[in-house]
Amino acid sequence: MAEGTKARRHEGTEGPLVSVVVPTYERPEALARCLDSIESTVRVPHEVVCVTVAGDDATEQALAGRAVRQIVQGGRGGFVEALNMGLRGALGTYVTQLNDDCVLLPYTIENAVRFLEAPAHDAVALAAFFHDSSVRRNVYAQIEVEGTWYYVCHVRGLCYANFGLARRTLYERLDYCDDRYYMYGADPDFSLKVWHLAKREVRPCPGALVHHDELDDDRASAERARQDEDNRKLFEKWGLG
Repeated sequence: MAEGTKARRHEGTEGPLVSVVVPTYERPEALARCLDSIESTVRVPHEVVCVTVAGDDATEQALAGRAVRQIVQGGRGGFVEALNMGLRGALGTYVTQLNDDCVLLPYTIENAVRFLEAPAHDAVALAAFFHDSSVRRNVYAQIEVEGTWYYVCHVRGLCYANFGLARRTLYERLDYCDDRYYMYGADPDFSLKVWHLAKREVRPCPGALVHHDELDDDRASAERARQDEDNRKLFEKWGLG
């Protein structure tokens, strides 16, 4: 699939500490809120990598004038394909991923970096962010902040990160996300690779919070139609049946 890169990068010569990868498609208003939250909350050297689809003019307009690095897909091939393009193009020491309908809460990135760098967490390779999902099953940990409950989930008792922070070298070592998934299986699968292949841990980071709008639009409906197939692949791959 053809791809290109447009340079819209932060000023300065030093590399970023954190890369924030945001795959996006035809959600300009939500994307603007997501990017605003990154700009207003992240206080460490960072870059934003937006993976877009060629011909998505509304997204192009939403990105105009913003300090982001854009990777352009020649055609839409699914969330995981877009995410892997962003992860492979990331330059930061640490990498995190946000959906375009997510809002990053203050201090999340800084707290996650400190969490992973703390000597007491030497066995932890992936810091899981708490998120306010509407899904209430398979809850591993929960925390209430200003009247809102945020959750981290598990797969067969092992913590996994819907959103999280890890070193870029970990993604390289584990060959990024398994591109056999379309969307839903990628997060638990990568976390299981951390547990079983890297022999490291995935743990909740209490100071890392993400608000997820979980928009119910045509794109979300099309993605949900692939959920059962992704789950089947996940259970078959890891013997979870």
